[in-house]
Amino acid sequence: MRTGTARGLAVAAVLLALLGCSAEREPADGPAATPSATPASVDILRIDDDGASVTLEVGGTATVFLPASYVWEEPVVDGDAVTISADVSDEGSTSRSWTVTGRQAGTATLTLTGSPTCRSETPSCQTPDVVWSADLTVR
Repeated sequence: MRTGTARGLAVAAVLLALLGCSAEREPADGPAATPSATPASVDILRIDDDGASVTLEVGGTATVFLPASYVWEEPVVDGDAVTISADVSDEGSTSRSWTVTGRQAGTATLTLTGSPTCRSETPSCQTPDVVWSADLTVR
């Protein structure tokens, strides 16, 4: 009777394993799509992208990298479609960076003004300020 019990347990284990494996199979037409709250778009904007038009999804992000050879004022956002983080760059980095997040459908313009760091050097440079902007559409 011990052999019969052992065989019965072995058969039950194999059946349970087969049932478990079949439950994890993907449908023939591919994996089922599951909604995600994570935005799919991530854009990177640099100094040469001045005047760019960027489209974001609600919750989508764009990162702005501007050179640390300028002292950048706080970003100015005209419109309520986006929010912008404080400067998130590392100390000593060659660039300053901010993350723009699509908040709600609409438009906004992001503007940053930078003064060249060479103005604080001796002799001072005469390089003018730089005004950088991007037009953002959130859908």
